[in-house]
Amino acid sequence: MADHEERYLSTLRAFVLRARRIRAHSLSKDAALLQKLVNPTVTVQLNPENGETTLTWTLPPEEQVESAAARVRPLILNDEDTFHAKVMNAISYFANKAKLPEVNIESIRALKQQWARVNPKADSNGYYEVRVQSNDDPETQIGDNALAFSWIYGDVVHADPERRAQGQVFGVDERYRAAVPVVVRLLMLGMTTLTFVETLHANGTIPDLGNVFDEDVVYDEATSAVKTHVYLAEYGEDGKLPEAPAMGEEFGEDWKSFQEVFGALVPSHDAEDEEPAEEQGA
Repeated sequence: MADHEERYLSTLRAFVLRARRIRAHSLSKDAALLQKLVNPTVTVQLNPENGETTLTWTLPPEEQVESAAARVRPLILNDEDTFHAKVMNAISYFANKAKLPEVNIESIRALKQQWARVNPKADSNGYYEVRVQSNDDPETQIGDNALAFSWIYGDVVHADPERRAQGQVFGVDERYRAAVPVVVRLLMLGMTTLTFVETLHANGTIPDLGNVFDEDVVYDEATSAVKTHVYLAEYGEDGKLPEAPAMGEEFGEDWKSFQEVFGALVPSHDAEDEEPAEEQGA
């Protein structure tokens, strides 16, 4: 296999593992909610007495969107293997190599164009801007995209002082409100791209990717249980435990297994030692 093909496969393996974590996120599991959040409905209320206008909309808890932002972040960093442009180039390569019908190639192009609209450095997504003015200070304005990434990079996944300063005057409420549809859009793009990869892999367009579709990618158990070996030792006269072995070495005679110490205290349940239960008549 050519080196460039192996690089494409490596990119797709990394992407599938990350995208499956995105799909497993609690926010991703409610398709109806995602549609509402990516195109939020705003209620406008006017107070006729003073002319004051109030905008109201419902958003999920910040912690939920914050964790979602952390999961999609590797898809928008160009030095990551999972960067969306690298992933789409890999998909396009195998689709063209397999000479898929033009309708399939066009669908991939359309998805690539949607990803291309994601630009952390752009000022606006074209939906709205926010303006504030305090006292006699000059008016300050910012586009929705810059405000969103001020929250993403200044409040959440980084502590970028420049990004945070860019949106600081508008407050964390405005930064968060702008970030929600951006993060949700990234969730949806990530899951859509994963579906493309799954389909192309299933029909043989994309070669074998190993066990990336089956490997556990999230921790979802309330209680953690691991089968392993536990060793114990008594404190010496100096009040210290015997020195633990170096990594890869065996435990010394001062250390005993948990079974050696407590095994005799556990009652046996050997079936041969148990008396048969008496039969009960009706």
